[in-house]
Amino acid sequence: MAPRPLLAVHGRALAQLHTALSAAAFAVALVVGLTLHYRKIVKNQYYGYPQEWFPSVSATVGDWFPERNLFQLLIALTSGPRFLLVLVTYVAHRQLRPASRLPGTLAIVGILRALMCGGWVFVTSTDHGAVHDVCMVSYIVLNLPYMILHTILTPKTGPAATRAKMFRRTLGSSFFGALVPLVYYYLQHKQHRVAGAYSIYALVEWSLIVLDVAFDSVAILDFPDSATGPNQALQISISYADKDLFPGVAATVGHDGVSKIYVAPTGSDGKCAPPGRFATALAKVDLATAGTRHFAADVYLGFLFWTSVTALGPMIFYSAVWAMGLSGDEILLFCCISPFFLLFPPLRSWFARPGIANLGVLIAVASVYAGDTDGEAGASEGEGAARLRWTGLGLAWATMGHVASWWHVRMDDRMLENRTTTLLLGLVLSTVVKFANFSLNPLWPFMRTSPDPKLENGGWNTCGFVIGLFAYLDTVIRRPRVTVAAAPASDSGTGSSSTAPAARPSFLGAVGSIIGFASSFFLLHWLFTDSGTIIAWSFDGYPASGPFAFPHGLLTISALALGVVLSPLHHSLRIASSWLAYGVACGSAALLYSQTYWTAFFPGCLLGVYAVSTFPAFLFSVLFHSPRGPALTFGTAFFLYVILQLASTWPVAYAFVPAGWILRERTDIVVGIVLGGIGLGVVALPRNASATPPLPASRPSRGLSKRINGSVLCLLLAGTLVLIYRAPGFFAPGVPYRPEERVVTAAIWTVHFGLDGRMWESQRRMADFMRDAEVDIIGLLETDNHRIVGGNRELTQWMAHSLNMPYTDLGPGPHKNTWGCVLISKYPILRSSHHLLPSPHGELAPAIHATLDVYGVEVDVVVAHNGQEEDPLDRELQSKELSRIMGSRWPTPTIFLGYLVTHPHAERPAPYKFVTEDASMLDIAPNDNDRWCQYILYRGVHRVAYARVNRGSDPSVTDSEVQVGKFVVPLLGAEGSSYTIKAEAALSAIRSSPDFNASDPSQLRVPPIPLDEYVSHLHSSPAPAGTEPDRTVWTPERYMPESLHFPKQFSGDGVNGHRYIVLTGQQGEYAPNYFMRDDEKEWRRLQELDDLRREAAGCPVQ
Repeated sequence: MAPRPLLAVHGRALAQLHTALSAAAFAVALVVGLTLHYRKIVKNQYYGYPQEWFPSVSATVGDWFPERNLFQLLIALTSGPRFLLVLVTYVAHRQLRPASRLPGTLAIVGILRALMCGGWVFVTSTDHGAVHDVCMVSYIVLNLPYMILHTILTPKTGPAATRAKMFRRTLGSSFFGALVPLVYYYLQHKQHRVAGAYSIYALVEWSLIVLDVAFDSVAILDFPDSATGPNQALQISISYADKDLFPGVAATVGHDGVSKIYVAPTGSDGKCAPPGRFATALAKVDLATAGTRHFAADVYLGFLFWTSVTALGPMIFYSAVWAMGLSGDEILLFCCISPFFLLFPPLRSWFARPGIANLGVLIAVASVYAGDTDGEAGASEGEGAARLRWTGLGLAWATMGHVASWWHVRMDDRMLENRTTTLLLGLVLSTVVKFANFSLNPLWPFMRTSPDPKLENGGWNTCGFVIGLFAYLDTVIRRPRVTVAAAPASDSGTGSSSTAPAARPSFLGAVGSIIGFASSFFLLHWLFTDSGTIIAWSFDGYPASGPFAFPHGLLTISALALGVVLSPLHHSLRIASSWLAYGVACGSAALLYSQTYWTAFFPGCLLGVYAVSTFPAFLFSVLFHSPRGPALTFGTAFFLYVILQLASTWPVAYAFVPAGWILRERTDIVVGIVLGGIGLGVVALPRNASATPPLPASRPSRGLSKRINGSVLCLLLAGTLVLIYRAPGFFAPGVPYRPEERVVTAAIWTVHFGLDGRMWESQRRMADFMRDAEVDIIGLLETDNHRIVGGNRELTQWMAHSLNMPYTDLGPGPHKNTWGCVLISKYPILRSSHHLLPSPHGELAPAIHATLDVYGVEVDVVVAHNGQEEDPLDRELQSKELSRIMGSRWPTPTIFLGYLVTHPHAERPAPYKFVTEDASMLDIAPNDNDRWCQYILYRGVHRVAYARVNRGSDPSVTDSEVQVGKFVVPLLGAEGSSYTIKAEAALSAIRSSPDFNASDPSQLRVPPIPLDEYVSHLHSSPAPAGTEPDRTVWTPERYMPESLHFPKQFSGDGVNGHRYIVLTGQQGEYAPNYFMRDDEKEWRRLQELDDLRREAAGCPVQ
C-alpha cells in the first residue's frame, strides 16, 4: 500500500500556476509601464514619441521602477513551478519511452532555457547589453529544440493529447515564423533608422512573448485529472518512504521513516505508447549520425581550446606593453599548470566527466562579456583585466578537463585516438578560421561585433559561443562508451594472456616523456597556430615569388592536415619512434631558421607534419609514465611548456626580465632546446608490447579513419573556397588616391601590437583611419605578432585587403629578435632589404629599405625603429647605419618613416643630425619642436603638407599619434615648369631694366601660378635633393589647390576619435601645415592684398 502523502501538488496545478505567474509578470510590467512611464519606455536611441509609440520588452521590464521590480519578483516566483514542471514532464515522457534519450534531452534543454530566461530577465540591457543579448539569443535558439522535442514527445492518442499536439505545432510554428518580421524591422531600425520601425518590432517581440507563454501553457493538457490513455496524471508528493513500494529509496537512506520527495503517478494503465513515425525517423537519423555528430562536436570544442590557448598570451603581453614593464598579470600564464589539482581523486573523477571537462572552453570564450564595456576604465583596471582573468580561469579549467579525460580513457586506445585527433583537428580548424579571417580568430576575447563601426573589429563571439554550447550539450547527453578499468598500480601486468613481462615506467623515462610532451605542445603553439607564422620566418624582402601568408598559407594548412591523417596512435608511435623522422624534423627546423623563402618554408611545413603526427605519441608516453595519476606528470609538463613560452619571448624581451641576457637574440637556442626536448621524448617512448596502457596493436578503426579523412577534406575545401573568394582582391593592383596629381601620402604609426586602450583588436580602426586620411604608404612599428605573446597573428592582412594595398613587406622575421616593423603600400615594391641595426647594449632595431615604383619613378622608403635613449651608443650606431643606408642611395628620391627618440635639431650623438645632414635628408617640419619619437624625412620629392593626428579616443588605438606627410613626385628629368621659366625670364628683365631699384622689392613681383596649374608646375619642377635647404615654407591652406588638402573630417572634434593636433592652421586652430616656395607664397599674399584693396574700393577683383 502506498504511503499517504504529507503534501501533494498535481502536475496540472503546476502548469496552471506557471502559466498564471509568467503571464502576470509580463502583463503587470506592460500595464504599469504604459501607465507611469509611457514616453520614456517608447524612446530609443534614435527616436521618441510620437515617431515611436509602443515599447519593447526590454525597455518595459528592465528600465524603470516599479515595473522592473514587479516583473522580476513575479518571474522569480515562476522559477519554482518551472523547474518542477520540467521534472514532472521528464517523468511522464520517460514512462512512455523508457529506452529513448529524447525525454532527457528535453529536460536538459528545458533547464538551460529557464537559466537563459533568467539571464535576460535579471541582467537587463541597461545593466550589461552584451550579456543580456547573449542570453536572449540563446533563449530563442534553445526554443527551437525545446518546441520541436516537446511536440514530438506529445502522445497522439486521447483527446487532450491530440489537442496538445495541435496547439504545440501551431504555436511553435507561429513563434519561429514571427522571427522573420522581428529581424526585418530590427534591421530597419538599427541600420536604416526608419522612424516607427522599432515600435513594429516591439509589437512582434510582444507577440513572441505571448506565443512563448501560450506554448508553455499547453502543459495543462498534459496532466489530466485522471489517467486516460497514454497520459499520466502526475503529482509531486512528499511522504514517508515505503521500503516495500520504493525499495530504492529505503536502501538509499539506510533506514525507514525518512521523509523523501519523489514523483509518483496517480494512475496508469501500465502500457507504453508506441513511438510515432516522426519520432521513429528521428531516432533512426540520430542513430545514423550520432558518431559523426559527436566527432564534429569534439572537433569544435578542440577549436575552442586552441582559441583559448592562443588568446591568453597577447592579453597578458598587452598588460606588460601598456605598463612598460612587468604588470603582475604575467602570473596568469601559469594557469596551464592546473593539472596539479588533479592530485585529489574527487577532482580527477569530476573533471573526467564531459559536462565538467568541457565547461572551461565555454568560460574562456564567454569571457568577452566580462567587465563594463561602456565604462571609462582602462583595460589594465577595468574590462580588459576582467576578460583576461576569466580567460585564464577558463583555460585552467579546460586544461584540467583535457588531462582528466585523457587519463580516464587511457586504457582504451580507440577513445584516446578520438580525443587526440579531434584536438588536432581543432588546431587545423583554428588555422583555417584565421586564414579566412585575415589572421584573426573571431572568437578571441579581444574581438567583438558591434553596430558601431568604431567598436566593430570582426568578432563572432556570440555565434561561436552558441555553437560551442550545442557542442557542449552533445557531450553531456551522449551515452558514454564503456572503457576498460585501469589496472591497479601494484599489478604486475595488464591482465593479458601474454607471458611477456610488463613494461614498468622508470623515473628517467617519466622525465623524458614530460619534457617531450611539453616540447611537442609548445612547438604546435609556437609555430603552427597560424598558417602564416612559418611564412613570416621565411620571408626576406623583394623581389619574391613567395611564400606569402595569402595564398600560400593554404600549404601550411595542408601540411598540418596531413599530420592529422598520420596522427592515430598506431601511426604516431611508429613515426615518433623513428630516429630518421626525428633527424628530418631537426634538419627542417635548422633550415627554417637559417634559410629564406621556399628553402625555409617547405622544411617548415615538413616540421609541421612531424609535430602534429607525433603529438599523440608523446601524450601516450606521458600517460604510460603516470601509473598513479596524471597530476604530477602533466602538471610538470605544462609548467615546462610555460617556461618555454617565456623562453621564446626572452630573445627580444630580455630587457624586461631578470637574467634575460642569457637568451638575448638567441632564438636558435630556443629552437635547439625544443628539438632536444622532443629527442628526450623519443627516447622515453614506450616500446614494450605489454605496456600499461597497452600499445595499440592495430590501425585506427575504419569509422575513425573515415571521419578524419572527411574532416580533413572539408577543412581543405573550406580553405580553398576562402582562397578563391579572396584571390581577386589580393591580385588586384593598388590604386593611389591621387594618381593624376602624382601625390604620395605617407604615414608613420607606432601601433603597440594592435590592441587598443581597452584591450580590443584594433586593425579595423587603423584601416578606417588610413582610408579616411587617404594614405598610400604606411609604416607601422611594433608589429611582430607572429609569436606566442602576439597570438601568432598578422597586422597587415586586413589593412592590405580592405585598403587595396597589395604590396606588403613584413620586415625582419620573428626569429630575427626584434619587435618588428612593416611597410604597406599601394605602389609596387621593386626591391627591399631587411636590416638589424647595431645594438650592442639594447634591443635589436629593425629596418626596412624598400624601392617602390611610384608613378614610374623609383622612390626609396625606409621604415625603422631605433632604440631607446637609455642606450646612447646603440642609438648612435643605429643612426649611423641608417645614414649609410639612405646616403648610399643619394640622390634617389627617399621618404623616411621612423622612430628616432630625439629632439629636433639635437646635436650628435643624438640621432637627428646623423639621419638628416649625414644622409642628405630633409625634415618635413623642421620648426615642429614638439616631437620625440616619430619623424618623417624626405628628399627628391616636393613637400606639400604635414599633419599630426591623435591616437584616437574612447578608447585610444595606441599610445602614439599618427604623423602623415603629403608629397608630389616630380617627373623624371624635371628641370622646371613653363611658369618657372617665364618667371625667371621676367625677373631677369626687371633686374636688367635701367629703372630697377633694388631697394624696392615690389618691383620683383610676378603673377602667381594659377591654382589649377600649380600641381602640374610641381610635376615639372626639380625637388630638393637634400643637400640644400628646402625653400618651401608654411603656407595658408587657402593658397593650396584642393587636391593637395588633407581631409576636413579630422578638423575640430574629428571622426572616430581621430582629430588634428599640435600644428596650427591658418585661423589658429589645430590643422595640417601646408608648404609652398617662399616667393610663390609671397606673390600670392601680395595679390590677395591687392584683391582686398580693390574690393574695398569697389573695383572688380582680378
